[in-house]
Amino acid sequence: MSLQEQLLTLHRVNTQVTGLRQRLDSAKRFLAAQTRIQEQVKQQADELHGQIRQLEASAANLETESKGIEERIDKLRVDLNASRNDKQYQAILADVKNLQQKRDEVDTQALAHMERAESLRSQHAELDAAVAERTTLVERAQADLDQRKADVGDRLARLEEEREQAARVLPEETRSLFDRVSDETDGEVMAPMIEISKRHREYACGACNIELPKESFAQLSGTGNVVVQCRACERILYVPVENEVAVGD
Repeated sequence: MSLQEQLLTLHRVNTQVTGLRQRLDSAKRFLAAQTRIQEQVKQQADELHGQIRQLEASAANLETESKGIEERIDKLRVDLNASRNDKQYQAILADVKNLQQKRDEVDTQALAHMERAESLRSQHAELDAAVAERTTLVERAQADLDQRKADVGDRLARLEEEREQAARVLPEETRSLFDRVSDETDGEVMAPMIEISKRHREYACGACNIELPKESFAQLSGTGNVVVQCRACERILYVPVENEVAVGD
């Protein structure tokens, strides 16, 4: 078996392996993307929950402060009723008014915190719903990946073994070249050299359609033990059994 035939054998198996791997990889990428979005939404929900807890705690502290101020006002009212002269009365009354103003400010802050917390609770409910929706999508994506693994797992394992056997017979340098081109072309390593015009000896790459020098055809038509790459797409070229000839030639 010539080098070209060995390369074509490896190419046929490699194409199948790449196709099956891509099916699994696309499912893995989709699962990873859905999981990432789910985690982001969860994080947003957790952060919002923390803000709600802080607002509730602040509102509770302000309510406690307001009650403390109210108790001081009640005590001052007692003192106000027991005042002995106008000067003392006015002083106590001024303290009462200051405390009442402070209490009103504290109550306003507490109310604002509670209103803000209520607004955030509404947003949090929406995020909870989004988390549930994303969880469903993640579960479906996982199920799809598991199904694809079940569908192609055994076949992929057999093909990978065949690929290893086909690659093993190649010279190390050729095998390394094949693997590099495979990575760069998603497994489409080889391309036929298409005969455009037999009369003018014009040829083109079957993958990217760039014109190829006639010397390449001569090299490939010889012993079949040379490796010729397209100068544009770098795919490894081969001469098909039946060349495609342009209409009119």
